[in-house]
Amino acid sequence: MNMMKKVWISVVFFCMTFSVAWGQDTTDLSLEGAIDKALENNYGIITTEKNQEISELNNSWGNAGALPTVRFVGSGSTSKNFNDNDNFTNNRMSGTVEMNWTIFRGYSVRIQKERLEELEKLSEGNLAVVVENTIYSVIMSYYNILLSQEQFDIARNNMELSRDRYKRAQHSKEIGSMVTYDLLQAKNAYLRDSSDYLSARSSYRNAVRELNYLMAEPLDKVYAFTSGFQPDTSDFEYSSLVDRMLENNRTLRNQYMNLELARLDVRSAKSAYYPTLSLNASGGYTDRETDYETMNQLDQSQTGADASIGLSVSYTLYEGNNRKRALKAAKIEKEISQVETREMKQDLKNQLAQEYELYRVRKQLLQVADENLKAAELNLQLSREKLENGTINSFNFRDVQQIYLDAAYNYQRAVFNVIQSYHTLMRLTGGIIAEYEGQEVVQGQ
Repeated sequence: MNMMKKVWISVVFFCMTFSVAWGQDTTDLSLEGAIDKALENNYGIITTEKNQEISELNNSWGNAGALPTVRFVGSGSTSKNFNDNDNFTNNRMSGTVEMNWTIFRGYSVRIQKERLEELEKLSEGNLAVVVENTIYSVIMSYYNILLSQEQFDIARNNMELSRDRYKRAQHSKEIGSMVTYDLLQAKNAYLRDSSDYLSARSSYRNAVRELNYLMAEPLDKVYAFTSGFQPDTSDFEYSSLVDRMLENNRTLRNQYMNLELARLDVRSAKSAYYPTLSLNASGGYTDRETDYETMNQLDQSQTGADASIGLSVSYTLYEGNNRKRALKAAKIEKEISQVETREMKQDLKNQLAQEYELYRVRKQLLQVADENLKAAELNLQLSREKLENGTINSFNFRDVQQIYLDAAYNYQRAVFNVIQSYHTLMRLTGGIIAEYEGQEVVQGQ
């Protein structure tokens, strides 16, 4: 079997497989629908939500140490005594309720409660970051599918064009109007375009699998993607983007919470220098019985109850400078957190400036790619007519065909690049969730 027959069999088999796959029941899936599925089923979101629930449960006055501890201690015993006069049995039962309550320990309870509240907010902030990143990933994955779909259509149309050209070359060879060398050129072009077609289909299937993973759906599930492959080319005012980023960037807001936790750690270290005031209270009941076997007049029974309350004050005079070192370390950690916050602001400003410039350049490149594609389409149409009437040869037509193919791919990639830069700006400025929810985003006038 020669090479051409193998290629024909591969292409035909692939097309049959493709037809079967697309013959399956497909579900319409818009970008909003994909985001909804991911928000409901994404593994990362689910686990982060569980962690947030734990932080919410931990945020209580009891966990901060503000409430007393109460415990019950009960005991009972029986002993048998044997002697010459008379045997007797001793029974004893007692129960005590004890309460311990630290009334004051240098404001540490209040500080701990504030810390638990900040940890809960930080947990909510982490969830917001995961949600935001998931939405961004779904958006990029969805548009990557649309890009792969467009590239697949381009590759298929290009392959069909090369196939028609090869068939005409075969016919021309049969009637003697074409030499073998030209026929081989048409054949090689068709083989290459068939290979590009198969690669484009593989890329499309991998892109669908990636989206299914983000949505926690079966990896082989197929859809009819209904959202359009169109970029948002809105104009933004850079200063407004900076203000929105410093106010709403999710990662930066979490860093503000880490800074507040560092400040609370300093206050907590200072609280160790205060005395501790504790309240202790207890109450109990005791029952004792002595039971003789024969000398019942000696039987005894005693019951009683007791209660006590006490107040204690303690203060650590010296413990090897541990408190001093702990306070100094807490202050250093606070300074580190402040430096990290300034660094994060600077880094985010740098990212925003670069992405803003890239977004503007990519919009211009999109316009250039659009004009280039229109010219390439017209050139291909005219060249195809010239090839059919013999005005140009197959080499010239192949060059024109390749120019069109490159222009088509470049245009689709330019569309995707603008979409990517736009949503990256939205993520940096904390507006990607607001945009999904239909809220207003900051734009230039």
